[in-house]
Amino acid sequence: MTARSLTIAVLVALWLLRVPSIAQPMAADQGLYAYAGQQLVAGHAPYAAAWDQKPPGVHVVYGLMWTIWPHESVVAVADLVGAGLVALLLIGIGRWRFTEPIGTGAAAIYLLFANPSLVQRMSGVFVRAQCETFIALAVTAAMALVAVKRRKTWHLIATGLLLGCAFWLKYNAAAYGLAILVAVLVWPRDAETSWRSSLRELGWITGAGALAVAVPLAAMAAAGALRDLYLATVSYNVAYSGETFEGTSPLRYLFTFPLARARNDALWMLGGIGAILAAIRWVGARRSVPARCGVVVMSWVAAACLSILINGARELPQYFVQAAPALAMMAAAGLAPLLGNRTTRGVVPVLVSVVLVAAVLRPGELGHFPKFFGNLSEDWSALTGQTSRESYLSRFGGREQDKWVALEVDALAAEIKATTSPDDTVYVFGFSPGVFVLSGRRSASRFHWSRPVVMEFAAGTPGYGSPALAADLARERPAVVALQKQDWGRADQSVDVNSSVFFHRTPALETWLMARYALEHETPLFEVWRRQ
Repeated sequence: MTARSLTIAVLVALWLLRVPSIAQPMAADQGLYAYAGQQLVAGHAPYAAAWDQKPPGVHVVYGLMWTIWPHESVVAVADLVGAGLVALLLIGIGRWRFTEPIGTGAAAIYLLFANPSLVQRMSGVFVRAQCETFIALAVTAAMALVAVKRRKTWHLIATGLLLGCAFWLKYNAAAYGLAILVAVLVWPRDAETSWRSSLRELGWITGAGALAVAVPLAAMAAAGALRDLYLATVSYNVAYSGETFEGTSPLRYLFTFPLARARNDALWMLGGIGAILAAIRWVGARRSVPARCGVVVMSWVAAACLSILINGARELPQYFVQAAPALAMMAAAGLAPLLGNRTTRGVVPVLVSVVLVAAVLRPGELGHFPKFFGNLSEDWSALTGQTSRESYLSRFGGREQDKWVALEVDALAAEIKATTSPDDTVYVFGFSPGVFVLSGRRSASRFHWSRPVVMEFAAGTPGYGSPALAADLARERPAVVALQKQDWGRADQSVDVNSSVFFHRTPALETWLMARYALEHETPLFEVWRRQ
């Protein structure tokens, strides 16, 4: 076997380690996106039948995913396909602007250390096929298009369109324009280094990106969705992000969270080491091509950190997924010169190996190989039918403060599907939108998750707050109403209440429920009411 064949075999094997995740259930966020996507495919305007704080890009993606494969396994499949494409793009970037070994090294680092089963709890079910997954793919593809040495105009147009798509997934993805700007300036087309050429290329990218933003915006304006778009994706998110910085400052968080991640996540540790080495190399030889290429990747990492910062300081695990390709390329580009130095070839691989072992085998929940193989074993056992579905689902959720419990969601969806007709509406007031998707039933309200209602977001605006929910329920008369007993409430946050408590405390909702519904049964997570 040649060295190249061995490299390909290793990369394929690392990619295939994600296959067992196909057995995993769809987590709460993904259920929310899937239901919103289904409503778009059904012809409803954005936010009219399914309200979410995200821009509609992820709903479009999930609508397409569900059209292609209408099963919750499509979430893990999309994540698997996305990871493979990112790895291929990293190989291309390495080949075109660095060296082929750097590209394949970046792909290997990405496939191993960005595997959610390695670094996340519950085998990474919460971070698969998130908005950041598709942002990472779009941005990596844009960087690869700019990295092509003989760039054509269509490369630039496609780059702008990809940035526009990333923007519609989450507005904070606009931060990646910084990395594209640096890449265009440092990686000239056909060795042209004039400002005129660079400005012309940036003009094409900017024009295409503006078009990718303007066309969907015009379509939403025609559908009358602009007010909802603004309230959902600007007003709600500004408040959501702002409240996370209480007790700290954005600048302080920007410089501290990468260090905190590096202590628990091997990919952030390796990417950080690579960035330090690349910065030292640039200081020592600013005009050298490798040093300048390293600056491009550093700008990519910086843009990822800026995008994470804009999300807020809540540190949800999916926020950090978008940085994985940049960190992998940074690690490979930063460490490669040391590994290629003949005078230190015998020492450096040993030192790098020690760092890798320390990164992935240290104690703790994150970066722990025994946990990784345990997750793979559990997933593979479920995928091959060796473990019952009920037993397998019991490992996802169920802790005291979990907002999502897979086994409960699956059971409620099965119950609703068996006891209602396809034309019936149902309503789940909580954070279990997967019930609508798995049961194939329509939500009686566009608020298919309860948080905006519980916090009475925009309650003075027509169509928002508990009065709007009460009006929806009175109009739709759902066959089943399920109130989630544990989601937003926390023992140390008395200001927040769980959905069932809020529903019963709100006179209009409680009066409506008691007049028309009877409590059928309770589970640890739900009160289930049925129409009389």
